[in-house]
Amino acid sequence: MSEEQLEYDPEWTLATLNDAKEALEDLIAQVEDSPEEVKEILEENIANVYAKLNYAFNSAKDGPDALLSMPDDELVAFPSVLPLKHKVEFEEEDEEKPDEVQ
Repeated sequence: MSEEQLEYDPEWTLATLNDAKEALEDLIAQVEDSPEEVKEILEENIANVYAKLNYAFNSAKDGPDALLSMPDDELVAFPSVLPLKHKVEFEEEDEEKPDEVQ
């Protein structure tokens, strides 16, 4: 195992990935139960799935210590080391919603 691999906490990573998996499974179940409401369900819940995936990635190295060493916004932000292929702009309204995808 490389030194970099040892820096990551596999037990923590599995726990946080399983949390993300449960959020996705819940989202899938909601859509299966109410397919006519798919738009509303996605708009209300997809951010939670992404936040949990981002959290799993961003906290994998530090494990639970990331909760103390990183601001909450950084913990759930899209990982800066991964390429983001689409730019999404938000408008200030009652809720933030995607405005345009380029």
